[in-house]
Amino acid sequence: MSFSVPAGLLCQSRGIHSLPVELLTRIFALGAGFDYLYEESPFLLKPNQDYYSPPPSFQLLVSHVCHRWRQVALRTPSLWTTVHLREPVHLARARAYLDRCSTSAAYLLDILVDTVAPEEHIPGVTLCLEEIVEVFDLIIPHVQHWRSFHLKVRSNECKLQARRYLSTCGPAPSLETLQLYHFEDYSTSQDLWIATYRPPVVVFNNSVPKLRNVSLIGVNLPWLKSPYLMNLQKLELALHPDNIRPPYDSWDRMLRLSPQLQSLYLHYSGPRLESGEPSSAWTPTKEKIALDMLSDLRFTDLDPDYLCGVVERLYLPSARKMSWDLPEQDFTPFIELLSRKTERHPSEASGSSGEVSSTAGPTKRRSKIAISSLLSGSDPEVLDESDGVLVRLPRPDVLFEGPLPHLGRLETLAIAALECSLLSWQTLLQSMDGLKRLEVDFRRVRPESWKVFAGAVEVDSRGALRLGSSRLLLPRLQTFKVAGVSGVEAQREMTRRAKTAGGEGGLGHWIIRWSPGMKGEDTVLDELVQHGYTLKEDGRSDLSSFAMVKVETYFEDDEEELDEEPEPDGSQDEDSLGSP
Repeated sequence: MSFSVPAGLLCQSRGIHSLPVELLTRIFALGAGFDYLYEESPFLLKPNQDYYSPPPSFQLLVSHVCHRWRQVALRTPSLWTTVHLREPVHLARARAYLDRCSTSAAYLLDILVDTVAPEEHIPGVTLCLEEIVEVFDLIIPHVQHWRSFHLKVRSNECKLQARRYLSTCGPAPSLETLQLYHFEDYSTSQDLWIATYRPPVVVFNNSVPKLRNVSLIGVNLPWLKSPYLMNLQKLELALHPDNIRPPYDSWDRMLRLSPQLQSLYLHYSGPRLESGEPSSAWTPTKEKIALDMLSDLRFTDLDPDYLCGVVERLYLPSARKMSWDLPEQDFTPFIELLSRKTERHPSEASGSSGEVSSTAGPTKRRSKIAISSLLSGSDPEVLDESDGVLVRLPRPDVLFEGPLPHLGRLETLAIAALECSLLSWQTLLQSMDGLKRLEVDFRRVRPESWKVFAGAVEVDSRGALRLGSSRLLLPRLQTFKVAGVSGVEAQREMTRRAKTAGGEGGLGHWIIRWSPGMKGEDTVLDELVQHGYTLKEDGRSDLSSFAMVKVETYFEDDEEELDEEPEPDGSQDEDSLGSP
């Protein structure tokens, strides 16, 4: 006996419509997370930046494919938990999203509110004072479910509304990331006084037990009355006049009670200068704040003396990434603070407590080098023959006396601007043997800095320049992002490093500042960008005689490029803004 299946039903059973709802739901969830906004940082707002990536629209796309997909999408709460409000039309969309996700008792919201200054406000296009009350009335009832909250206000009036709502909304038990941004152009000192004279208010009833990431841009908190500033993992402080910065004892407490802190970013901010009050007194430099887990450190627009004072009170044994934007002043003392070193045996270094012994312990007599390591060409291992017994000892480690005892293990350094002496610049490069990625805008450093990096010149102990040697600085460098270097200079350095590496490893990835609008200004650079770089040794045809360098481009610091970016996500069709 045989059965026949209608052709239409057979086609449907074999097609995508045959996927069970559970599998389709999982696919939708994965698709919605593909353009994850928090991949690089938990903070979406950046100082002095007005354009931000729109939230993922995958859920809107799949909900418009067919009736079945729409029904599945609308009944999947996790697809509708990202609520971004930048335009008035986003309010209707946010209502629809909140209705859809709140069908689950465990929904968690990622919310961004971006308003503009009154003089920039366009009714019906941007958000300002007229809309801010409606925005808060919409999102405050869901405060128990906030996972991340990013708020940007550009006027004192909007700030007052934000203070009122956040000080009366009650606890935020699920909040993990808090970013508050208030900055405006103060035309007079009176305007600045009006914006800063009010004492800050307590937010969320001081009940945010899951808070791990805090970014405050132009916003201060009642530092002495904010007990939740602890157990942090990411901390950003930016654009704070000295009078609203945290007193040093609050700063000290915040860091010491955050042993898991991984990232610290100071942009014209940090602890308040000493003012005579007990809470503002800075601790002695020997009382280090040990942050054993901190790996990412960034500094922007800080005075040299202030920066040195902050950093020399830190102990950061795990730092692997640093970013600096330090123009116009001489930061030689800061570079010297980082790169002062002493060679000590690892057994003399302290453990994870963050304290370094001030005196060296007794040293054992070292006499022989293992023959096997001489034959293998590897780093020699030291043997100890005290008491007539040969004992294998670890290789001596270079420890630095400054806040980064393992500066040689730094993997990434990004320099947007830096003023320092050439001798300190050379010492810094010599100290970072383990660096894998370097980013430098050579337009904003000393003109001779490139020549030192490229080995064309060396700096003697008196600061005088002399002809460079063949020594390769940063021997483990793999990626180089660079601006302000000509095509000829870049090609010469590619050749030098390729020959030194012998065709194996080495600096094989360059990212050069270039755009189509620059084409024709530097023909050698144009050629490198279009075809990359390949070095072939004369008279050899084997693959080992080739060294290939991958060349990519970037161009991110001109306003004309921002005009080419797609508009934010306010142009969805009516159906995407409607109710389920």
